[in-house]
Amino acid sequence: MNTEPRSYSSPLRQQQMEDTRQRIVEAALTLISEQPQEAFSHEEIARRAGIALRTVYRHFPSRPELLDAVWKTSDSQLELSHYPDTEADMLAAVEPVYARMDAHAPLMRGLLRSNAGQEMRRRDNERRRAAMERALAPATAHLDAAGKRGVLGIFQSIFSGRAWETMRDRAHLQEGEPARATEWAMRTLLAQLYRDQKVSAREGQRHAKPAAKRAAKNKA
Repeated sequence: MNTEPRSYSSPLRQQQMEDTRQRIVEAALTLISEQPQEAFSHEEIARRAGIALRTVYRHFPSRPELLDAVWKTSDSQLELSHYPDTEADMLAAVEPVYARMDAHAPLMRGLLRSNAGQEMRRRDNERRRAAMERALAPATAHLDAAGKRGVLGIFQSIFSGRAWETMRDRAHLQEGEPARATEWAMRTLLAQLYRDQKVSAREGQRHAKPAAKRAAKNKA
């Protein structure tokens, strides 16, 4: 006699589970968007979703698992986790990235202002930093390590959610204007970096010629 337990599953049951999971994630996103200073907890999300606390824990046993699901859903709207790693792609990304921030402004502000949102964004910071470092490599080839870090810091600051928020909420730029301002700033800085690079190369050549002559004279 076969006594092994049988698992029961049906398309309806699976759909119900998925719907419940989505309700939990949507409640978390609403919390972040509407009340970013509110504690991000299983208890608060269960209350907002109208779901039993044990059900929230069944779907998301830990805070990191819940944050991962919320980040994945928010990224499907904002697409912030794609980091261009060439100069051309970086410049081309400014307008569409800022357009999505404009289109989902409450969610974007919630991600910037809530502890949960900051925690989610910190997880991706090193990948974002590395991609931008690769994008800036040609323009910063003439700089030392400290100079490269400085340029990277400036670009990370001006092409960011924080910059978008400052331009929209403090400088009162209208929809579309933060993208144009940011792209202008980035292109201006890149142009100056390439001018400095040419000057540095000419200086290097100028100093190299006397050194070569002295070396030849010493050999003679």
